[in-house]
Amino acid sequence: MLLLAGKGYVSLDVEYIDGTKIESKANKYTFVWRKSVEKNRDKLLDKIRILLEQIDETIAQDKAAENQSVAFTPAAISDLARELKEALAEQPAARTREEKKARRAREKEIKELEKHGDKLAEYDQHLQTLGDRNSYSKSDPSATFMRMKEDAMNNGQTKPGYNLQIGTENQFITDFSLFPNPTDTLTLIPFLSSFSGRYNRLPGKAVADSGYGSEENYRFMEEHDIESFVKYNWFHKEQKRSFKNNPFLVDNLYYNAKDDYYVCPMGQHMTFVGKTHGRTASGYITESHRYRAARCEGCPLRTGCFKAKGNRSIEVNRRLVEYKRKAREKLISDEGLEHRSKRPIEPEAVFGQMKYNMAYRRFRHFGLDKVTMDFAFFAIAFNIKKMCAKAAKGISKGFYNRKITLKTAFYEVISDQNRIERKINPKWAA
Repeated sequence: MLLLAGKGYVSLDVEYIDGTKIESKANKYTFVWRKSVEKNRDKLLDKIRILLEQIDETIAQDKAAENQSVAFTPAAISDLARELKEALAEQPAARTREEKKARRAREKEIKELEKHGDKLAEYDQHLQTLGDRNSYSKSDPSATFMRMKEDAMNNGQTKPGYNLQIGTENQFITDFSLFPNPTDTLTLIPFLSSFSGRYNRLPGKAVADSGYGSEENYRFMEEHDIESFVKYNWFHKEQKRSFKNNPFLVDNLYYNAKDDYYVCPMGQHMTFVGKTHGRTASGYITESHRYRAARCEGCPLRTGCFKAKGNRSIEVNRRLVEYKRKAREKLISDEGLEHRSKRPIEPEAVFGQMKYNMAYRRFRHFGLDKVTMDFAFFAIAFNIKKMCAKAAKGISKGFYNRKITLKTAFYEVISDQNRIERKINPKWAA
């Protein structure tokens, strides 16, 4: 990246962001699902509780009493089984047939309790590995099961993979990061933070599609002085005539800011009735204002206005509305139109070359650290290849003004890299 910046190929001031899913090396049948683990774990706890009720020892009755809130853990089950074994060993040797049968039944119950404890430890380990995810692969615990675009059977089958986020400039990969969640909304803030960790500063401008448009992301970019050219959902629908001419949409209702009320298409005031709060998956708190009409019975426009019973009520997120207004102004400006026209040919072109020209659709290692290493080498090679191709065509900004072969361009690039390294640290010259 130092070489690219020195030659004028990149400025690191603007970042075009997009994501794609790359398959893991893990087998597609090595899945572990959160719902299945939680369901089976609850069933196992019921089995443990019933088993302890069958054991007529005082210690077991104390721990399995239903009137107490017992938190069964693998360690507690193991201690209980050990205490039952010790209590059974202290009993005198069985002599009669009935005593031997009862002792064998007790030993069987203790062994079954130990198996339940081991299974409970397995379920707890699954939940610990899952974290906030809904699934993971047994052979690659860092991979999450996602729906891939490359669906040969066309049945929406999920496969273990990673959500690869990249930032590009002039179709050079300037930053990348791997995430376990399949959606892009929650990846923007940590991805921009990775850019800061790589270059000790944030980009001046960020360009992304509507998958990244959320209140949390807009607020982060505003607080960190990042000029946002990020779309939001319904941005393109707002430009259509059908959207603008629909009087029943919340965005088209008249709002009186002074008295804080909306006006429905029939002219009725929708007054403020309260606030609601929500929490995103990342923990961000959202706030919405609720407005309700006083009387909708007998309204001739009711069938087109809403279908629920009672009076119509709406929820408006004021902060998000303001962020959308600012984003809309930037997106429809001349600079915004330029960035919007560049975005489809920036990261999308890199993904096309990566997946279809170079057949890089699946990682070759297990684990997040090794997968990160894998793509890091690919990104370096991708940038060098593209830089040499540009140099061979003589389209660099004043550095190569003649046409040369790709091999010659590569050797000149390497010599330039050595000169830069000597300036940074003379010890690297060797």
